[in-house]
Amino acid sequence: MSGLSDYSAENVLQYITGNRATPALPSVWLALFTTAPTSDAGTGGTEVSTSGTAYARVQVAGALTLSGSFTTSSTALTLASTAPAWLLALGTNGSGVNVYDATNSQQIGTVSSITGTTVTLTTTAAHASSGASDSIVFSAWPAASASTGGEPATVPANVTNGAAITFAQATGSGFGTVTSFGLYDAATSGNLLAWDYIGNFKWIPFTCTSASPGVLTVDATADAPANGTACVVTAKYGGTLPTTGGSWAGVLTSAGLSGATFNLGVNTTGIGGGQFRQIVQQSIPVNVTASFSASTLTLTAA
Repeated sequence: MSGLSDYSAENVLQYITGNRATPALPSVWLALFTTAPTSDAGTGGTEVSTSGTAYARVQVAGALTLSGSFTTSSTALTLASTAPAWLLALGTNGSGVNVYDATNSQQIGTVSSITGTTVTLTTTAAHASSGASDSIVFSAWPAASASTGGEPATVPANVTNGAAITFAQATGSGFGTVTSFGLYDAATSGNLLAWDYIGNFKWIPFTCTSASPGVLTVDATADAPANGTACVVTAKYGGTLPTTGGSWAGVLTSAGLSGATFNLGVNTTGIGGGQFRQIVQQSIPVNVTASFSASTLTLTAA
């Protein structure tokens, strides 16, 4: 199921149980998948091919140093060297990029624009830096939002990109149909940190009959997807999926909508339940430049 990878989850658990420190703050790259990972280890997925397509992961976070300190009366930060291409490429010349002082553990602000070595913030810096040696982190994602609501109706902590993220124009056969994205700590290979499907939809519980195809029922009519909607299914956070003559894996298509009931084209041989969510499938053919605007890529930590 989407969310933290084993690599990230294990590091968090090791840290909060006092076993070891978390890994050093990574630079982060965004990857696109045509088939989502099938395990928390990050295996089973298919990343867009780099062969003749011009596809490459896009750097979305990294640490830089400044040429000197700044104060809370300043809206300008001066980098020690010209802003790297990955930072300039985030959004419109850096717009929407989050700025954090990792050395002093302080949120600084949000980027308005970048020119040469000058980073201009949208407002004056929230905290002053202690000098040129500070590690200043720039990220396409802002600080995460805390969970809201009380159990059992709790919205988990989450974070959504604040800057637009653009890939190279597709060449050759194009990128294919993208279903999901992941964050890695390297431009190639590396550790998968987290992943999720495209489309900011929530997971919704369902019960299912034994039928051909099995009929799914959700609690509210508004939660049932329109016919022809791309959906995925999991039992990770509750329920036991009905046995089938087919498979619940991969992208399924909804049909037979009637009130709060529908089917996903899976013939079932037993009753059960689980969770489903709608997703967005994005076709990226040749000569198309894939760009994800702000507030379109969300990660949650249940």
